[in-house]
Formats: sequence, structure tokens, C-alpha cells
Amino acid sequence: MGEQKGRVASSVRASDSRKPRQLGYVALSIVLLAVGVSVCIVQYKVPSILDPIMGSYGMSTDSGAWLMSIFTMVGIFLSLPASGLAKRIGPKKLLLLACAVIVVGGVMGAFAGSTWQMIMSRGIEGVAFVFVTVAGPLVIERYVDRTHQGTANGIWSLWICLGSVIGSTATPVVYGAVGLKGTWLVYAGIVIAAAVVMAVFIRGNGDASADDEASGDAVREAQLGDYLRFLKPQALLFFFAYLVFNVEILAVLSYTPTFLQQQGMNATLSGFASSLPGLLAIVSSLAYGKLIDKTGRTKIFYLLALVVSAPATMLMLTQSEPLLWVGAAGVGLVGYAIPVACLTALPQIAGSKEMMPAAMGVFTLVQCLGEFLGSLVTPMLLGPAMDQWTFCGMAMLVFGLTGALAMAVCKIK
Repeated sequence: MGEQKGRVASSVRASDSRKPRQLGYVALSIVLLAVGVSVCIVQYKVPSILDPIMGSYGMSTDSGAWLMSIFTMVGIFLSLPASGLAKRIGPKKLLLLACAVIVVGGVMGAFAGSTWQMIMSRGIEGVAFVFVTVAGPLVIERYVDRTHQGTANGIWSLWICLGSVIGSTATPVVYGAVGLKGTWLVYAGIVIAAAVVMAVFIRGNGDASADDEASGDAVREAQLGDYLRFLKPQALLFFFAYLVFNVEILAVLSYTPTFLQQQGMNATLSGFASSLPGLLAIVSSLAYGKLIDKTGRTKIFYLLALVVSAPATMLMLTQSEPLLWVGAAGVGLVGYAIPVACLTALPQIAGSKEMMPAAMGVFTLVQCLGEFLGSLVTPMLLGPAMDQWTFCGMAMLVFGLTGALAMAVCKIK
């Protein structure tokens, strides 16, 4: 009997050794957020110093545009393969791989001697961005209890908001102090520091093979049929609504400053206006995460956010007076519930844990596609002279309400 108890105890200890160190869900989410923000800062280091970069390399306007748009192009092609990689090596290892990839891209960019080398380095950094987008929510889905996933996703959803604001505002200062090479290397160092923190605090294998061994499930690569399952009506409605949100956000972030400066607003204030929704989301994302946890519902928040963000986006593209700030409040305080609700509801669309990596691949693809369409369609709506703001705003309003209609008929809890 004593021998049997000893074997059982040894088995329990061995099983426990395979599990990651158990952080509280808030601490785990904050560690993940630090990694996400460090990567997102790298993405948004270019816009605020685009002119001096173009001058340094003698870039044309078209070449300069590729320094940002290559991110969305990479995401469109790599989102689904990244989900398969997450299934094979596990989301924690995929996050660490993302950090390694983005450091490689940063070092390459720091020593780039030509335009094509700089653009290629940005493409490599974009690969890491895709990996993080896929892996972050999968870590939460795997290691956070379902009753707390709304809050965890609310914290995680801040990574792009915080990263874009920090990257856009801090980069000119860092660039002025240490130059382009120094800026690229400093940001690579920040990513390394965040990766070390994550590796230390989320210990254990944290990979698919260990978790599946513990649960008795076999690791299986995502197949074409897994992705085809998301062509069903409910999944299409769900993801279409998220596509709409990403088109709206891209339009606001990229073109609201242009509109406001055409109306006579200075560059600093116009930049603040376009980034204000992201700052407000620091509060609203956490609040909606808690509300989703307490109510166990996602659709009502998803739908409300879509209904509000449609006219709010229109206001941010057509108004420079008090209504501009009403629009910014609508997007930031209500519209940014969409990423939180979407991520928390994603297991309902996936249907099983086994399908979550494939679902995250589709989620990332939709996000990148929405950003790409936003950058492609918005200038078309504005016309060659970039002055058809009312028409563009109305088109975004109609498109946004179409997304709300899709969510209204989507059957999720």
C-alpha cells in the first residue's frame, strides 16, 4: 500500500512538473501584455519618423508606404500557417519565437544599407507581429480559467492600443537621441527584456506536446477542412463584423489626422485626436472584460459596440469641432469592446479546444485583411484630391451598420 501511494505521489509530482508555473490570471495577462506592447511598439516606430527615414534612404512615396503596409501583406499570407505552428509547438513557444524573429528584423533594419533591405527587415518584423496576434489569445485560452477569460482578454486587448501610442509618441524622442540605428536596437532590446520576463514567469514546457500528453489528447496539425468549417454562416457573420471594425479603426488612425489638418488643426492635436480612442480603451477594455466575465455574455457587448462605432467613425472623419470628440469617445469607450468580445466569444465559434488554433488563424487573417482593405478602400472613397470626407464618412457609417446587422443575426451567447 505504501509503495502504491509513493508511486501515485511521484506520478502527481511528474504531472505537476509538466505544467507551467501557475501565475494568477491578472499577472499572466500583464506579462503577455508586456510582450505584445513591446512588439507593437516596433510596428509603430515608423509612422512618426517616416519622413527622415525616407530622406536617409532616398525613398519614393510608394517605397515609404511599404514600410507600414508590408505588415498587413505578411499577415494575409501567414495568418493560417501561424495557427498551424501554434498547434505544433504551443502558443508560449510561438510567442518566444516571435520575439526572436522581431529582434532579427530589428538588427537587420538597424544595419540596412538600402531601401529594399529596410523594407525586408520590416517584413520580418511583420512575421513576428502575426505570431503574437495568433499566440497571445491562445495562451489565455489554454492557461486561464474560462470564468476569467473576459478579464484576461480585456487586458491583452490593450497591446495594440498601448503599443501604437507609445511607439508613435516615444519614437521621435528616441530617434532624436540615438538616431535610426540606435532606435532599432533599443526597441529590439525592449523585446528581449519582455521575452525574458515571460520565459521566467511562465515556466514549464508550455507547449502542445506536454499539454496534450497530460490531457491524453494527440497533437494534430490544422487541416484544410478545419479552416473550411469557418465558412459556415454563423462564423462568416461573426468574422465579418470583426472585419468591419478593423476597416473603421484603420480609417480613423490613418486618415483622421489628414482631415483635421486640412481643417486647420495642428499636427500634434490632430495626432492626439486620432489616438484618443486607443487611450480611452485602456479603461473600457478592462471594464468590458469584467462585464463579460460577470454576465457570461458576449453578443450584447459586441453588438452595442458595432452600433456605436459606426456613427462614431463617421464623426471622426467628418467633424473637427465638439462632435469630433464625441466620435472619439464613442470609438474608445464603446467601440473597443469589440476585440474583447470577439476574442472571448471565439471558443463558441471554434466549437472545441482542438479548433482554437485554426480559429485564431482565421481571426488574425480577418484582422490583417480588414486593415489592408481599410488602407485600400478609404483613399478610393476620398477621391484623387482627398477631399470627399462626407462621402467617405457616410460610406463608413453604412458599412459599420452592416457589420452590426451581421452580429444581430449571429447566434452566439
